[in-house]
Amino acid sequence: MNMPTSFQTVIEHFKKNAWNFQVADGHPILNTSFRASTGTFRLVVAVDDADDLIQVFGFVPVVVPQHKLAAVSELCVRLSQNMKMGRFELNHSDGELRLQTYSAYRAGELKDEVIRRVVGVNLVTTDQNFPAFIAVIYANVPPAEAAQQIRSRIAKGQATGPQPEAQAPSKITLN
Repeated sequence: MNMPTSFQTVIEHFKKNAWNFQVADGHPILNTSFRASTGTFRLVVAVDDADDLIQVFGFVPVVVPQHKLAAVSELCVRLSQNMKMGRFELNHSDGELRLQTYSAYRAGELKDEVIRRVVGVNLVTTDQNFPAFIAVIYANVPPAEAAQQIRSRIAKGQATGPQPEAQAPSKITLN
């Protein structure tokens, strides 16, 4: 398969940063994972020269049980409100939860800065908000309260969840 030029740029960006990844057979899709402060998150990066859009999907490492779908849906909406370049998404048929971040770029001009920003925003946002999903699913915290707790901690610059011994996510640096 002939890979799009912009996807080659993504591959080179990951190689340059010594980030581990795998390319999906026959598709311009890159799979990777990063260990952050609250968990390990799988990321999927998709680029298509036809629409000049880079998309990153950060998967939250939990399956939402059927009886919690409504509460987690509400939390997704509350956390996604006012996000400038992303949104939380919940698949109601299988309980899969993810954050999608994205950015358009000028045709043929996908830059390292755009890749770094869209991947970084996804990783940081997923990591910061993961404790809210855990609180709603396992501790029966109401979605409004969980969202407010996370926003308050983020605003104060506090950690948003338990602080396990964090492993640097493969040399990722964010401004």
